[in-house]
Amino acid sequence: MTVSTYLALIGIWIAAIASPGPDLVQIIRVGAKSRAAGVACAFGIMAGNALWIAASLLGLGALIQAVPQVLAVLQLIGGAYLLWMGVGAVRSGLAARGQGASSVSAAATDTTDAPPAGTVLSARRAFATGVLTNLSNPKAVLFFGAVFAQFMTPGMGWGWVALILVTLVLIGVAWFVGFAVGVDKFAGVLARWGHIVDVVTGVIFVALAVWMIAEGALSIAASL
Repeated sequence: MTVSTYLALIGIWIAAIASPGPDLVQIIRVGAKSRAAGVACAFGIMAGNALWIAASLLGLGALIQAVPQVLAVLQLIGGAYLLWMGVGAVRSGLAARGQGASSVSAAATDTTDAPPAGTVLSARRAFATGVLTNLSNPKAVLFFGAVFAQFMTPGMGWGWVALILVTLVLIGVAWFVGFAVGVDKFAGVLARWGHIVDVVTGVIFVALAVWMIAEGALSIAASL
């Protein structure tokens, strides 16, 4: 790998993580209720990304190109999880809406200690949610299985492998954790409309899940 290729990879990585997707949507949803949970979720998302990066460096992209059915299976598994998560988010938002205007008003006036309506995740659950969200993220599957893999050349050496892994993880942590902290600055607005955030993100997850499951099923059917 050359320095120019390395810099190009960094640019593509920054564009990929900064673009809207399930990862950022999940941080918004979790961070709307608790800054600590949002940060834990962000670390979980980067833990998932680190697994994708390591897998790609070890040959996941080549495996997917050689056996396309692997991508289809990943799409089915990820789609099923996103569907479950999306339905849960919609149900949570609808339930929170029914708590009444008094709880919403209280949450809006105290943006430090009073979370908005809905379940506040523990740090452990928020971290696990972040990991699972990223591992089931269709953008991650496609990015690491196709785009990222194009930069991995055989015999590029463990020095480059370590440098790429560390660089991308550090950039990702800075972005996602920074985003999680920034979400908390809008706590007043998010507290008032937290249930809407749940419903909207849930619908997005369900739509992505349907697309992933359909793509995976069609790919498997075409290979039979």
